[in-house]
Amino acid sequence: MNENVLDVLLYLFENFSLPDIGTSGDVRDDLGEAGFFPDEIDDAFDWLSATRGDGRARFAAPTSDAVRVYAGAELIVLDAECRGFIAYLEHVGVLNAENRELVIDRLMALADDEAATAELEQVKWVVMMVLSQAPDQDLAYARMEALMHAEAPGAAH
Repeated sequence: MNENVLDVLLYLFENFSLPDIGTSGDVRDDLGEAGFFPDEIDDAFDWLSATRGDGRARFAAPTSDAVRVYAGAELIVLDAECRGFIAYLEHVGVLNAENRELVIDRLMALADDEAATAELEQVKWVVMMVLSQAPDQDLAYARMEALMHAEAPGAAH
Protein backbone atom coordinates (compact mmCIF):
# COMPACT_ATOMS: atom_id res chain seq x y z
CA MET A 1 0.00 0.00 0.00
CA ASN A 2 1.15 3.54 -0.65
CA GLU A 3 1.86 4.41 2.98
CA ASN A 4 2.89 8.01 2.26
CA VAL A 5 -0.37 8.94 0.53
CA LEU A 6 -2.33 7.09 3.21
CA ASP A 7 -0.46 9.08 5.87
CA VAL A 8 -1.47 12.35 4.16
CA LEU A 9 -5.08 11.15 3.93
CA LEU A 10 -5.15 10.16 7.60
CA TYR A 11 -3.70 13.54 8.57
CA LEU A 12 -6.39 15.29 6.52
CA PHE A 13 -9.09 13.05 7.99
CA GLU A 14 -7.99 13.73 11.56
CA ASN A 15 -7.47 17.48 11.15
CA PHE A 16 -10.03 18.65 8.59
CA SER A 17 -13.56 17.95 7.43
CA LEU A 18 -12.96 15.92 4.27
CA PRO A 19 -16.12 17.02 2.44
CA ASP A 20 -15.07 20.66 2.91
CA ILE A 21 -11.46 20.26 1.79
CA GLY A 22 -10.68 21.95 -1.46
CA THR A 23 -7.28 22.24 -3.02
CA SER A 24 -6.67 25.55 -1.29
CA GLY A 25 -3.17 26.72 -0.60
CA ASP A 26 -3.88 26.90 3.13
CA VAL A 27 -4.48 23.15 3.41
CA ARG A 28 -1.50 22.41 1.17
CA ASP A 29 0.68 24.75 3.26
CA ASP A 30 -0.46 22.99 6.43
CA LEU A 31 0.42 19.62 4.92
CA GLY A 32 3.83 20.90 3.82
CA GLU A 33 4.49 22.23 7.32
CA ALA A 34 3.51 18.82 8.69
CA GLY A 35 6.35 17.32 6.64
CA PHE A 36 4.57 15.88 3.62
CA PHE A 37 6.10 16.21 0.16
CA PRO A 38 4.29 18.00 -2.69
CA ASP A 39 3.88 14.82 -4.78
CA GLU A 40 2.33 12.97 -1.82
CA ILE A 41 -0.03 15.90 -1.25
CA ASP A 42 -1.02 15.96 -4.95
CA ASP A 43 -1.65 12.20 -4.92
CA ALA A 44 -3.79 12.52 -1.78
CA PHE A 45 -5.90 15.28 -3.36
CA ASP A 46 -6.29 13.18 -6.52
CA TRP A 47 -7.40 10.24 -4.35
CA LEU A 48 -9.96 12.44 -2.56
CA SER A 49 -11.24 13.82 -5.85
CA ALA A 50 -11.82 10.30 -7.16
CA THR A 51 -13.53 9.35 -3.89
CA ARG A 52 -15.98 12.20 -4.33
CA GLY A 53 -16.64 11.06 -7.88
CA ASP A 54 -15.37 14.35 -9.31
CA GLY A 55 -15.37 13.98 -13.07
CA ARG A 56 -16.38 10.33 -13.31
CA ALA A 57 -19.48 8.20 -13.15
CA ARG A 58 -20.47 6.61 -9.86
CA PHE A 59 -20.77 2.84 -9.58
CA ALA A 60 -24.10 1.41 -10.66
CA ALA A 61 -26.01 -0.27 -7.85
CA PRO A 62 -26.19 -4.04 -8.39
CA THR A 63 -29.39 -5.99 -7.94
CA SER A 64 -30.19 -7.28 -4.45
CA ASP A 65 -29.31 -10.86 -5.37
CA ALA A 66 -25.94 -10.00 -6.93
CA VAL A 67 -22.78 -11.64 -5.61
CA ARG A 68 -19.48 -9.73 -5.57
CA VAL A 69 -16.71 -11.66 -7.31
CA TYR A 70 -13.24 -10.22 -6.77
CA ALA A 71 -10.82 -9.84 -9.69
CA GLY A 72 -7.34 -11.34 -9.55
CA ALA A 73 -5.55 -8.13 -8.54
CA GLU A 74 -8.21 -7.43 -5.89
CA LEU A 75 -7.65 -10.90 -4.41
CA ILE A 76 -3.97 -10.07 -4.00
CA VAL A 77 -4.43 -6.60 -2.51
CA LEU A 78 -7.41 -7.57 -0.35
CA ASP A 79 -6.73 -10.75 1.59
CA ALA A 80 -9.50 -12.95 3.03
CA GLU A 81 -9.64 -10.95 6.26
CA CYS A 82 -10.13 -7.65 4.41
CA ARG A 83 -12.70 -9.10 2.01
CA GLY A 84 -14.54 -10.69 4.93
CA PHE A 85 -14.63 -7.40 6.80
CA ILE A 86 -16.00 -5.57 3.76
CA ALA A 87 -18.68 -8.28 3.37
CA TYR A 88 -19.51 -7.98 7.08
CA LEU A 89 -19.92 -4.20 6.78
CA GLU A 90 -22.26 -4.68 3.85
CA HIS A 91 -24.22 -7.37 5.70
CA VAL A 92 -24.80 -5.17 8.77
CA GLY A 93 -25.75 -2.17 6.63
CA VAL A 94 -22.69 0.03 7.15
CA LEU A 95 -21.80 -0.21 3.46
CA ASN A 96 -24.23 -0.31 0.59
CA ALA A 97 -23.16 -1.89 -2.70
CA GLU A 98 -22.15 1.43 -4.25
CA ASN A 99 -19.97 2.41 -1.30
CA ARG A 100 -18.49 -1.11 -1.15
CA GLU A 101 -17.35 -0.70 -4.74
CA LEU A 102 -15.95 2.74 -3.99
CA VAL A 103 -14.04 1.37 -0.96
CA ILE A 104 -12.55 -1.41 -3.09
CA ASP A 105 -11.69 1.06 -5.85
CA ARG A 106 -9.99 3.43 -3.42
CA LEU A 107 -8.03 0.59 -1.77
CA MET A 108 -6.85 -0.55 -5.18
CA ALA A 109 -5.81 3.03 -5.98
CA LEU A 110 -3.63 3.04 -2.86
CA ALA A 111 -1.84 -0.17 -3.87
CA ASP A 112 1.76 0.55 -4.87
CA ASP A 113 1.74 -2.44 -7.16
CA GLU A 114 -0.28 -5.60 -7.65
CA ALA A 115 1.78 -7.38 -4.97
CA ALA A 116 0.87 -4.89 -2.23
CA THR A 117 -1.52 -6.16 0.42
CA ALA A 118 -3.89 -3.96 2.39
CA GLU A 119 -4.04 -4.31 6.15
CA LEU A 120 -7.39 -4.49 7.93
CA GLU A 121 -6.71 -1.19 9.73
CA GLN A 122 -6.17 0.52 6.37
CA VAL A 123 -9.47 -0.88 5.11
CA LYS A 124 -11.25 0.54 8.14
CA TRP A 125 -9.82 4.02 7.58
CA VAL A 126 -10.67 3.98 3.88
CA VAL A 127 -14.24 2.98 4.77
CA MET A 128 -14.40 5.92 7.19
CA MET A 129 -13.09 8.32 4.54
CA VAL A 130 -15.50 7.07 1.88
CA LEU A 131 -18.49 7.28 4.23
CA SER A 132 -17.49 10.74 5.44
CA GLN A 133 -17.79 12.03 1.88
CA ALA A 134 -20.81 10.02 0.76
CA PRO A 135 -24.14 11.85 0.68
CA ASP A 136 -26.78 10.71 3.18
CA GLN A 137 -24.44 8.28 4.93
CA ASP A 138 -24.31 9.93 8.37
CA LEU A 139 -25.84 6.92 10.12
CA ALA A 140 -23.50 4.48 8.34
CA TYR A 141 -20.54 6.70 9.27
CA ALA A 142 -21.64 6.78 12.93
CA ARG A 143 -22.04 2.99 12.96
CA MET A 144 -18.58 2.51 11.46
CA GLU A 145 -17.10 4.94 13.96
CA ALA A 146 -18.77 3.00 16.79
CA LEU A 147 -17.36 -0.26 15.40
CA MET A 148 -13.86 1.20 15.32
CA HIS A 149 -14.12 2.46 18.90
CA ALA A 150 -15.56 -0.85 20.10
CA GLU A 151 -12.57 -2.69 18.60
CA ALA A 152 -10.01 -0.26 20.04
CA PRO A 153 -7.50 -1.73 22.51
CA GLY A 154 -8.84 -1.54 26.03
CA ALA A 155 -12.45 -1.29 24.92
CA ALA A 156 -14.95 -3.16 27.06
CA HIS A 157 -16.43 -6.28 25.47
